[in-house]
Amino acid sequence: MKTRRAVLKGGALAAASALAGGALWWKETPAQDATLTSTLDASSTSATTSATQIQRGWNSTVVAVSGIVSGAPESVSFSGNVKLGTRLAPDPDFGSPSLVMSIDLTGVSGVGSSTRTKYSIGGPEIVQKRLAPSYAVDVTFPFYKSGTNGTSDARSGMATFSFNVDSATGAVSAAIGSIASSPL
Repeated sequence: MKTRRAVLKGGALAAASALAGGALWWKETPAQDATLTSTLDASSTSATTSATQIQRGWNSTVVAVSGIVSGAPESVSFSGNVKLGTRLAPDPDFGSPSLVMSIDLTGVSGVGSSTRTKYSIGGPEIVQKRLAPSYAVDVTFPFYKSGTNGTSDARSGMATFSFNVDSATGAVSAAIGSIASSPL
């Protein structure tokens, strides 16, 4: 009996400790709050960023793209506008924020070269990278015949973007893009 009681007391003590530790873990510390106000150093470009600047909403830019995805059963010529959204995301562990990108290709459509079939591209892609003054981003995307749900006969293409970023706000400038065949 004494052995069982000792095990139960130890188990209850361990459970209480785990709950208390979990509650402390969820509470942000002043050190974590302080890291939101940090000095950025991205490729010899430095700027001081406050917590309110980092937590701003999305910056939006529209990028015109075009290109051809080759392959069977036919090559597909794509064109349209991509909505490129960016925002800074704080990193409490390493101090400098990351850039989160939402690349929405739903404004781009394609036409088959031989059958003139229309093709659509699915929803947005999310990419996160360390903050830098410029980026070259490749996104592989699925595309399928318009009017289908995209589960059968889906193919892939690749969208490539180059752009500059304001390290204080995350806003994009000088953006260009193109579409080509995917290496996959």
